[in-house]
Amino acid sequence: MPIPAALLLLAAALAPAPAQAPAGVPTATLEAMRRDFPAEHSALSASLAGKTPGEARRLAYAGIAKVLADRVEAILAAPGPALIALEARQGAMLRALGRQDVGLCATVGDRGFFSPEALAGAAPPGLDEYGAALIEAARAGAASTAVPASASREDFTAWLEQVRKIVPDVPVQAMLTDRELRRASSFDHLCRGSAAMHEAAAALGGETGERVARTLLRSVIAVRRN
Repeated sequence: MPIPAALLLLAAALAPAPAQAPAGVPTATLEAMRRDFPAEHSALSASLAGKTPGEARRLAYAGIAKVLADRVEAILAAPGPALIALEARQGAMLRALGRQDVGLCATVGDRGFFSPEALAGAAPPGLDEYGAALIEAARAGAASTAVPASASREDFTAWLEQVRKIVPDVPVQAMLTDRELRRASSFDHLCRGSAAMHEAAAALGGETGERVARTLLRSVIAVRRN
């Protein structure tokens, strides 16, 4: 029996509205999770129900960080151009965050964008899209059977030279090897140095940039507990 159009309109009007994500939660990243990793998305979404916006944001970031850490090997196995694009995004976001809050940029450059420390301020432009790109990389890498190549000494030499070109006044190499120097460095040096590290990998491009990108991505995706 045909259903009158008026009844269809009435049913649509009475249907419950789709659930809206709490304010401040990275919706594009969660949508990518819903599409590519539905079980994790379902569990994380359930944990956000009824929470205040601040608590929901904290739980969302923590959940996303865990999903990424659990799939770090898949992310690193993603196609090389995707890794280069992720490095370019990371560098751009650190530059944007440095213009907003250089102290937070210095901290996030070391601890990662989905770390608890990242919750101390407003999300930098592009963070949600960056999270979604990481989820997509995890999906792409999961299908790969190739063993990703590790960066060589020559790769790191080329990368550090590129870093020096970007920030000649910041002793990035020394900061990487000297913990006390890093602790004593200014927020400006830490922020710009972190941004330059990712920008340099993207600028190198090719297989060298891809291998360095894997090292940098592993360091920022890994969950840090201290």
